[in-house]
Amino acid sequence: MNPIQDFLSTLTSPRTADRYRAALDEFADWYTHTTGGSVDWNLLTAVEVKDYLAYLQTVGRLSPASVNLRLAAIRSFLRHLGRNLRVRGPKQVTPPVKALSARELGRLLAAAEGGTRDTAILNLMARAGLRVGEVVNLRVGDVEMNGRSGWLTVRGGKGNKTRRVPLNSEVRQALKAWLNDRPKVTEDWLFLSRSGKALSERDVQRMVAEYARVASVEATPHTLRHTFATRAVEKGVDVATLAAILGHSRLETTGRYLHPTAERMQDAVEGV
Repeated sequence: MNPIQDFLSTLTSPRTADRYRAALDEFADWYTHTTGGSVDWNLLTAVEVKDYLAYLQTVGRLSPASVNLRLAAIRSFLRHLGRNLRVRGPKQVTPPVKALSARELGRLLAAAEGGTRDTAILNLMARAGLRVGEVVNLRVGDVEMNGRSGWLTVRGGKGNKTRRVPLNSEVRQALKAWLNDRPKVTEDWLFLSRSGKALSERDVQRMVAEYARVASVEATPHTLRHTFATRAVEKGVDVATLAAILGHSRLETTGRYLHPTAERMQDAVEGV
């Protein structure tokens, strides 16, 4: 087995292995075309890799994400060979996720009317800020509701941490409707598939995509979580409180959700 094939066999993701193989082959072709010789991975220098990155950006006009993917393949392969390549890739600027407007969220929820399970799921992401993975891991016993308040125990979030999330009246109403309709089965997953088993993240992603199509809006589970964060900030929720609700251990993480909308910027300058 050649060194590259040996390296690729250590990767757990077939997709990553395919992308890394293509990236390494692409670099080897560039190296041969540029220098006239075959690449010796054990003698490869940071200067040569930097030249390659510059070529990708200027001649290839690739995005930072595409350049960094190729750098990751080279860096990982060299690490497999016992080498440490000290080359930084171009900085990636992640575009902000667009939050749904009140009208768009209303249309999305209207598309799910009549389905108590799906309505409850949409509400948990859009009005309680849950991640899709957290939604599908909920158990019936994680729901705590009384007359005028409600809480949800969220387990298995990022870092495998547990937190308690408050539920507003809309979420409580949606959950009560689903719990009334939920099949009486031995499984204690809060949300069940038609076969009575736990939903998968992919199930929820497909469900959101279908309602978004019907409602003619652009939405994913992450869009709904971002919508919750944006609406919370607009209502004056401080960053520390929002971080606790979202399950962020660092305030900097929460800050990525907080970009001003055109309406908020317009309101900010009125009367100044």
